[in-house]
Amino acid sequence: MPFCSPSEQAEIIRILDARLEAAARLDAEIDAALTRAEAMRQSILKQAFSGRLVPQDPTDEHATALLARIKAERAAPRPRQTQA
Repeated sequence: MPFCSPSEQAEIIRILDARLEAAARLDAEIDAALTRAEAMRQSILKQAFSGRLVPQDPTDEHATALLARIKAERAAPRPRQTQA
């Protein structure tokens, strides 16, 4: 059974160590990017729910009034449709 020489073994170990270190760095970068992405997502959601993502139209109905109107429409009896 053939064996690698000690110098070849040392070189293989050096290459493997370098690759493992690179993988560990990439893992840390990915974790940091995921953390930043989650923070951005939360920030965007906060801005969206506070109405700061786009300029607001002053003629738009206020959200509270809109929800009350929708609720009233749902609660109102609907006329029956007759089939022809």
